Amino acid sequence: MSRRSIRFRLTAWYAGILAVTFAAVGIGVWLAMRSSVYETVDKELRSRLGVMRQYLQREAAQRENLVEELVENAALAPAGTRFRIAAENGRWLYQAPGTEKWGAAPDPKTLPVRGRFETVRQNRKPIRVLSAAVPAGVIQIGIPVDEFLEMLDGFTWTALIASPLLLIGASMGGYWMSRRALAPVEQIAQTAADIEARNLAKRLPLSGSGDELDHLSATLNGMFARLEDAFRRITQFTADASHELRTPAAIIRTTAEVTRRKPRTAAEYETALDRILRESERTTALIEDLMLLARADSKAEEIAWESIPLAELVREACEGADALARAAGIRLSIYEWKECTVRGDPAALRRAVLILLDNAIKYSKPGGSVEVRLEPPSGGRSAALLEVRDNGIGIGPDDLPHIFERFYRASKDRSRKVEGVGLGLSIAQSIAHEHGGELQIESTPDAGTTARLFLPAR
Repeated sequence: MSRRSIRFRLTAWYAGILAVTFAAVGIGVWLAMRSSVYETVDKELRSRLGVMRQYLQREAAQRENLVEELVENAALAPAGTRFRIAAENGRWLYQAPGTEKWGAAPDPKTLPVRGRFETVRQNRKPIRVLSAAVPAGVIQIGIPVDEFLEMLDGFTWTALIASPLLLIGASMGGYWMSRRALAPVEQIAQTAADIEARNLAKRLPLSGSGDELDHLSATLNGMFARLEDAFRRITQFTADASHELRTPAAIIRTTAEVTRRKPRTAAEYETALDRILRESERTTALIEDLMLLARADSKAEEIAWESIPLAELVREACEGADALARAAGIRLSIYEWKECTVRGDPAALRRAVLILLDNAIKYSKPGGSVEVRLEPPSGGRSAALLEVRDNGIGIGPDDLPHIFERFYRASKDRSRKVEGVGLGLSIAQSIAHEHGGELQIESTPDAGTTARLFLPAR
């Protein structure tokens, strides 16, 4: 197991936390037991001290019989209890056997009223001793605590031996649990590693538990779906671009090869060069459109934001498209509008407007009309609205969801041999999105199409 693996780190952290917990609990319990032992013994010593004080007060007048009384009472004292009494001058009036090892008699003036506790050794056994002032002088009462401390030592050794065993067992259990918990992660990693360009449709399995790993799998599946869609669109885009570029390139090459096969007149050379020039211009325009979309996708260029009088920009675009409309026999109607200002790139917005006007003119029937209307923000709408409406051939319901796809052309476009490669609306939509706006298309077959461009107004 690698030290860098999550399994190892989880087990190590688990073992470390358990070790600290065991140590804290063990020390806490040991201190509590030790405190309880001394508290119980000290309480018993205070109780016996009270009894002895009462006894000495009664017997204080009979000094000559005090020692005999003490000897008799010592014999009747509870098992293990030892005491000794010293006069105020430090001379011992009575010492139980073995108590001489407790040391010299303390000064009664230095003792607290409730007495002073200490632990001494007698024959290597600990004895809890209470020293206190009494009418006769000083008394010391002792109780052996070796049995209590032996019990405490037993607990200590049990904890020291059992804790490592419990820690090892718990760590093994933690390793097993981490291995079981991380097994789905390994499966996710293996499945994700198997997904490549040829099988982007493959997805991670979901357990249905709704836990974090299931949520991670669902999130990754969503990402793979987006990647699959993007890869599909890029593949389709590349294929369509290659197809569109192949035709003008073939025309240019074929025209040049045919022209060179034999001597031609000046007029024939001029006709061939004109044809090559037209196809070159068409190819250049297509390449520029593709580069524009590529830059928009990659966010490679930032818009040079400036304030734009939208009415003036639309008016200039309509003036430029008026010649195309007259040539096609289309009437271009311009409604009156109020001035409104937007922020953006004037050249890009002008191109978007021209695309909408060009589409409306191309798909209108001779004798038809194209209406242009500009509305400033009003009511609950915070964006300026440019509407371009025609009464042309319209767009079928099967084609309408795909009109913003690159290189997509409706069946009616192909049947009428309308010029274009299907990039216009894609470019217009991209420009609208770059400016924080939106482009909407509504259409009814054989009734016309309405394009609405929304742009945030200042």
